[in-house]
Amino acid sequence: MKYLLKFPKNIALILFLFIVAGCAETLDFKQIEAYTLKPVLTTALVSFNAKPIQFFDSSGTTQKNTVSDVFEFKGFDEDYLRNNVVKLVFNAEFKNEFDRDITIQVDFLNRNNIIIYSFSPIFVESFDVNPPPYEEEIIIATNLQVLNATQVKITASLENKTTQLSPSDPSEFDFKSSITLFIESEF
Repeated sequence: MKYLLKFPKNIALILFLFIVAGCAETLDFKQIEAYTLKPVLTTALVSFNAKPIQFFDSSGTTQKNTVSDVFEFKGFDEDYLRNNVVKLVFNAEFKNEFDRDITIQVDFLNRNNIIIYSFSPIFVESFDVNPPPYEEEIIIATNLQVLNATQVKITASLENKTTQLSPSDPSEFDFKSSITLFIESEF
């Protein structure tokens, strides 16, 4: 019975020694002063699926060779992002089942609908259903106007304008895009 009473005392003594020895070094809180957070955020930007009928007027008889749309962009509404983003990467994936080439133009617009940044045109060959993804990088320090972007304009242009599309053609053009924001902020 005496042995059982000494056993908890021995364990308590050993635990006490580990705790005291384990906390002998002081903590250096100054290390955190030089720490830089570098989060990377990726978000969807614009995606659409187009059929040949969308390149025609409302009567379905007159072909439009270019269609465009403008989408709201709130990527830089938050002060934290505006003040700390250092790089932006635009990513796009597409699939072209049309029987003609298509050029996609992506532009950032400011609140006055003025183009403040144009990405390089994306050329997609006809019947290309598995092209490599497109990527374009913007360094914010050399393109500060990008921080004023409030809208994204996407323009799709048909390259073969001599022959008309068939409005009943079931082929599709798929477009998906995203942006990746690289942020650096001190803790």
